Amino acid sequence: MIKLEKHNDSVILTLDSPPDNKLQQPEFIDKAELRKFIEDNDIKCLIIKGEGRHFSAGADIESIKKQIAEGTLAEKLNSGKELLSYIYDLDIPVIAAIEGVCFGGGLEIALSAHIRVVSEKAMLAFPESMHNLMPGLSGSYALKKHLTMGQSIEMMLCGDIVGAEKAVKMGLADYICDARKTFEFSVQLAEKMTKDKPLKVINNIMKALKNAYIMEKQEALKKETELFCELAKNLNSDAV
Repeated sequence: MIKLEKHNDSVILTLDSPPDNKLQQPEFIDKAELRKFIEDNDIKCLIIKGEGRHFSAGADIESIKKQIAEGTLAEKLNSGKELLSYIYDLDIPVIAAIEGVCFGGGLEIALSAHIRVVSEKAMLAFPESMHNLMPGLSGSYALKKHLTMGQSIEMMLCGDIVGAEKAVKMGLADYICDARKTFEFSVQLAEKMTKDKPLKVINNIMKALKNAYIMEKQEALKKETELFCELAKNLNSDAV
């Protein structure tokens, strides 16, 4: 179950399947539903969290077995990857507030966020190889933005748990909070980044930053000029 709630200018997406918020489907929320909620409410930030003590323990094995029997596993995995790509490509900041366990598919969801806030007691891991599986929701691609090839190989094949301090040191997380405080911190961070800023300003900054990662230098700088000028035209008006 997934909950979507508006909190000031942010949307809170809660993975709500206690006790450990396992994923029944790779596409854990309908992409069209999420897009409509964000667009209809002029959302400036997305915060993803888990209900209760944990973020998510990853995929439910029995659900995977069922999808194999139905012949739908590959299709569902690809739909899940499209959802995570959509989240990462949003022109608003995305924050993952991670308490407790963040394993497998749960970690892949967290890696689709731009900022990860971890509890001091958070545990991150890709344990799939211990079950003769591997990450299948874009984990192998997402890790390359944060880890070296050697670190990625070790994390996936060893399946070791990474604690909060090591996660920040490795680049898997950005902030450490006291236990049970990650959501509160994430809300404060979202408000600091977006409060009193027009949505267009947030969108253009996010576009410029993402362009820097995916475009060649000259193309990215040209786009930055266009985005800057688009905002600058409104300096003499109240609307941006």
